[in-house]
Amino acid sequence: MAIQFEPLAPLASRIAEVAATIADDAQLALFHRVAGTIDPAAHEALQDKYRSAVLTSDPTYMFKYLDLAHWLKDKVARAFAMGLAEDSPLRILDLGTGAGHFLAVCNALGHQTVGVDLEFPLYVDLCALMGVDRRTWRVKPGEALPEALGVFDLVTAFQVKFDALGHDPARGHLYWSLDDWDFFLRDLTGRRMRYPGQLRLQLNSRLLADGSRERFGDVLAAFRDAGAEVNEMASEIAFTISGPTALIAAESGPESRDAPA
Repeated sequence: MAIQFEPLAPLASRIAEVAATIADDAQLALFHRVAGTIDPAAHEALQDKYRSAVLTSDPTYMFKYLDLAHWLKDKVARAFAMGLAEDSPLRILDLGTGAGHFLAVCNALGHQTVGVDLEFPLYVDLCALMGVDRRTWRVKPGEALPEALGVFDLVTAFQVKFDALGHDPARGHLYWSLDDWDFFLRDLTGRRMRYPGQLRLQLNSRLLADGSRERFGDVLAAFRDAGAEVNEMASEIAFTISGPTALIAAESGPESRDAPA
């Protein structure tokens, strides 16, 4: 059964409707804590701003993220699954943060957070509504993350899309090489993380020429070889970082880039 999003529903009634589906008392309390920080009038103003786009777009498109109650419930469950409700305050960097629901939950737990993503007006507006520190930056292959971000105890990236490089008529859909992932990992762990730290990645899938998709098996295997815990079915990577780390199975060749030491 497809999920029914309600991006234009009144905030208060939608919060009550979603809250009734949360069985765990601790998760319910956190859900209400986060939802209680949102100004209903400001949320209604955003609904009015994007109403025409919502009504004329595919219901699975980005405007589904206006259904704050649905997504806050989802991210509350994620935060509990990651142990963030029990952790002492962490500094968290979320790459490709989107509309910011996950960081809004982390903020409510007392963590200090920064999100990085491209500048999509809806996402910028939702992060502002929820008080999320969202900074515009494209994560590029072979390019270090900004020094101004500082260092973090936990770095996350869910449903990664920054590894997609576009489409070439001759070669099809292009994605980061293992060399690109190696640069990313060495830069991130060498310059943007405290030790011991945690890296949590959830990869998307690779689009093939015939329109089908497959997991990034080579990337998952390289991270596993480098010492990460990998859930291949979910394309999830959990890495405890104790110092600057390289991707052991990184390729070498003419396309490789000089990465930070």
